[in-house]
Amino acid sequence: MTGSDLIVLLKKQPVGVACGVISVLCGVTLYLGSDSIEVAKAKAEEVQKQNQVMLTNVRNSAGLSLAQQTAAMQQAAKQLESRLVKANQLATNLQYFYRLESDTGVKLTDVRQNQVGRAAGAGLYIGIPYSVTFQGSFKQVMEFLQRLEGGKHFSKYSTVSFNKAAGAETSAGLLSVSLNIELLGTP
Repeated sequence: MTGSDLIVLLKKQPVGVACGVISVLCGVTLYLGSDSIEVAKAKAEEVQKQNQVMLTNVRNSAGLSLAQQTAAMQQAAKQLESRLVKANQLATNLQYFYRLESDTGVKLTDVRQNQVGRAAGAGLYIGIPYSVTFQGSFKQVMEFLQRLEGGKHFSKYSTVSFNKAAGAETSAGLLSVSLNIELLGTP
């Protein structure tokens, strides 16, 4: 096939030759662009996931605007901050236990803030450990523990031990309680 034969073929079948050339160009473009199709599919899937997350957030927003949600989060953060114990405010921290003593009628025999151990990589908040020993009737002891658990500060009991109060001056039915507790706080 020579050049003159191609020209004759082009003149006889211009539509067929044009379709053939376009088909070859489309095939080359498809072959060279196949990688970009996979990239575009991955991008579309990522956008679809993000859209799904946004739709879930909107569905779970309970009809509140973003400003209202922000205000609610700021209020919750302020409330959390007001319930934290500061490790370096020993007198204020111990006053919490003395207030519970006067409210419940137990007798505190020992209250100590223990050494704060901060683990490497610990977060913003830490547990401030305390050792507390007190005496009282069963009702007083239970009230003290309930107020401590549901009180102003977030707490976690490490150990709690109950014993019958010893000593000649103590009346029958008194309990002696020793507990190790951590209050959520900041260093």
